[in-house]
Amino acid sequence: MENLTKFATVLTKLIEVAYWIGAVAMVVAVVLVAIDPYVPGQLVWGVGPGAELSTHGFSMVIAGEDGELLVPALVIFLLTGALVLGLTAWVFRDAHLILRTTQGLTKFSQGKTPFQKDNVRMLREMGFFLLAVLVVELVAEVAAVLALGPEQVESSVGLNSFAVGILMLCLSQAFAQGVQIQRDVDGLV
Repeated sequence: MENLTKFATVLTKLIEVAYWIGAVAMVVAVVLVAIDPYVPGQLVWGVGPGAELSTHGFSMVIAGEDGELLVPALVIFLLTGALVLGLTAWVFRDAHLILRTTQGLTKFSQGKTPFQKDNVRMLREMGFFLLAVLVVELVAEVAAVLALGPEQVESSVGLNSFAVGILMLCLSQAFAQGVQIQRDVDGLV
């Protein structure tokens, strides 16, 4: 069991770093678009009629019916992607810290137990970050409709982050009660 925990701890850190790299790459792409609007055509290979980009459940068509790149759609997609990937990186950061805190390896750890107030806080943060992903995607869809017009926008928003976010908030409540029970038991001893 200890090896599995170590593996999960390393894996969550690797996934966090990968999400941060993706977020930074999207910000760099936005900067390149700001410098030269024709750069996106070089960045996105195989742009044809109806070309679509997708990240983490959010997708957007970035080329019109004539195959011309819709730069505003690309910018909205890249900014949305950067925010979504950044929020997801925070989720994995918290997952990594929860694993380390539970093992007693952080400076704020209170022993080797999962029932710690910092774990409850981080579980709640994970839930809120995942709910924020949905909000960011919906705002991006509205921004795309306003910038391009409803006839030009074709996008999709995944609801997985919403469902997992709600589950994380519920789990944080269960852990909060576990913290209280552990505090009560420790007070009796």
